[in-house]
Amino acid sequence: QPTAFPTAPTPGMESAFEPVDFADLQELLEGVQNGTVQDPVASALEQGVAETKKVSDSIDSQLELLEEESVGDYVKSFDSFQELHQEIVATDSLLEKMERMLGTFQSDLSSISDEIRMLQGQSLQMNLKLQNRRGLQTLMSEYVSSVVVSPQLVRQICEEEINEAYLGYLSELNKKLDHVKQQEMQKLPSCAQSAPELEKLRTKAVARIKDFLLQKVNSLKKPKTNLQILQRNVLVRFKSMTQFLAEHHGAVAEEVKAHYVGTMSAVYLKQFRTYVTSLQKLELEYAATKSDLLVNEGQSAGRLWDNLGLGRSVQLKDKGNVFSLSGRDAILEQLDKDPIIAHTNKDKVKYYHEQLFRSHQMLLMDTATSEFLFLNDFFDTKGDQNLFVEVFGKTTQYFLDSLEAFLANSWDSVGLLLMVRIVDFYRKRMQQRKVSCLDSYLDALQLLLWPRLRVVLEANIVSLRKAYQQNLQIPSNSNPHLVTRRFAELAASLYFLSSQEDTGLPDNLQQPLSTMRQEFCTLLSAMANRLDGQDSGLVFLVNNYDLVLTVFHERHLSRSATSVFEDLHSDQVQKFVESQLMRHFPELVTFVKNTEPAVAHIDETARGSGGPSPPPGVDVQKMEQVVRSFAANWKKERDQIHQYVMVSFSNFSNGMGILKQVLTQLLLYYTRLQKVIRKAFPQQPPAFANEMVSNTTILMEVRRDNFT
Repeated sequence: QPTAFPTAPTPGMESAFEPVDFADLQELLEGVQNGTVQDPVASALEQGVAETKKVSDSIDSQLELLEEESVGDYVKSFDSFQELHQEIVATDSLLEKMERMLGTFQSDLSSISDEIRMLQGQSLQMNLKLQNRRGLQTLMSEYVSSVVVSPQLVRQICEEEINEAYLGYLSELNKKLDHVKQQEMQKLPSCAQSAPELEKLRTKAVARIKDFLLQKVNSLKKPKTNLQILQRNVLVRFKSMTQFLAEHHGAVAEEVKAHYVGTMSAVYLKQFRTYVTSLQKLELEYAATKSDLLVNEGQSAGRLWDNLGLGRSVQLKDKGNVFSLSGRDAILEQLDKDPIIAHTNKDKVKYYHEQLFRSHQMLLMDTATSEFLFLNDFFDTKGDQNLFVEVFGKTTQYFLDSLEAFLANSWDSVGLLLMVRIVDFYRKRMQQRKVSCLDSYLDALQLLLWPRLRVVLEANIVSLRKAYQQNLQIPSNSNPHLVTRRFAELAASLYFLSSQEDTGLPDNLQQPLSTMRQEFCTLLSAMANRLDGQDSGLVFLVNNYDLVLTVFHERHLSRSATSVFEDLHSDQVQKFVESQLMRHFPELVTFVKNTEPAVAHIDETARGSGGPSPPPGVDVQKMEQVVRSFAANWKKERDQIHQYVMVSFSNFSNGMGILKQVLTQLLLYYTRLQKVIRKAFPQQPPAFANEMVSNTTILMEVRRDNFT
């Protein structure tokens, strides 16, 4: 074959292949050609052919032996092969018979398949006919059952006892009546024949139901009957009767409803009237009257003792507090408690009117809720309140009339506000129950309570105004006045009750409380002016304002309620402090006030800047007199102030606070005096400056008084 021309080496091939040395191969080829070296391939082929012949001869000899042995085995097994051949022949004949049988069976199956198809079609037709006949049977059965009046149904409607089983009989009769009423059914002769019988049954059923329901309603009149249990466990089970009457005899249904309304209206009115009468026996014997205002212009000595709860006619435990809460606000935490049961009150505990009001209003709320739900269920009112108003109208009107009669003679503003809070609470409770049947009644209660509360508050305001205009109240000393105690308790009670929660009450009370406070402050100032003594009026005002603040703070009122009196108290205390210092240290106070303007332009820190003599307007001789007088008398005057303060102020804590302010203001005046001296003598203090009392000494005395 022609050799291929070498191609030019590609870049990198020289580094991938190394040169091969063919020198040995060349020598071998030359040796073979010359005969000096034997050809290795030829020698290998000669040896292989010889070995192959040996192996072939060995195999041939083995095959001959095996052939001879197999021929012998076949001769020995000839009988067996012959039997096998016979069996195969017999099997073939048997298989031929089976093939013929299967062929016959296959043809039979084909004919059977055709018959099955035919039967299946017939079965479908028969099934369809059966369904149609059954549907017709059902329709006919329903029609017959709705038209035919069986003797059994007649006996059940006319003679069977009315119980829960009777409701099933009514249901069956109701279906027949509804069926006959259909316009297309009225044309059929069968319906026309059964209609008179059904009408007789309807009339009989209506009469029996009417008697039964009237009997059950009359059973509600029995004394000591639990109305709610009888309504829920008996009447509600037969509510389908009222539906039957409403559908088939509206006049009788209205008659039953009217009988129920008349019966329950009278029952509720009687029960609540009896309950309220029994509660009235537990009310406190003493009720607030018009004389129980902040200022009673016609108050006699005996009446004064009665107002204080010390009269002989009424025991203290049976008298309420008109102005102070005295625990009356606890009722706001007991609004969900059970109503008061009069006959179980063995301890003969007396109650405020608002406690009895809470009790019967809670009972009214629970009873009204139960009745409203019962009417909605039994008479299917669908939430309409007209029937409820007919049942409960007399009862709610009784409560409104009773409240109106009570309010005409009520002068207890604390009790009135508590009743307002009670009504507001029960309104929210009814809203939580999603029952609105008492909304108009609760609105009417509020429309009675709020105006009366305003009238009572206005009467208290007028009593304060008259006392100021006619000089009815003349204090005998500087101690807190009875009017102040009453005002403080009343105002604190109203503020406290109106700030319990965000109900909008403060807006309704803001104007009368503000007016009452103004009239009270005016009266207090007028009484202070009628006291004899230089500082008696100031002491009187401070004591009275302090009493008001003490009561307010005991109630933990907000800053908006106390800020006005805190400012008034602070102003009067400041006036008292200045008055005391002017009385006991007149020279010091006057000199400081008169001299400070003369040295105001001098810079105290610029030492040595002034001349050797004091500036114009500074009386050095008076200055020396003030210094020496203070050093000689300040302790004695301080003791007199201490004694006067302790005697004048009824509240020890208030007196100690005022004494501290007096001494602090005294120290401030004395410090201002020292400042005036330093400005007047900037280069060198005067000789009498050495006689001045040190500030430390005065501070020690102030601290000693505080510690004492």
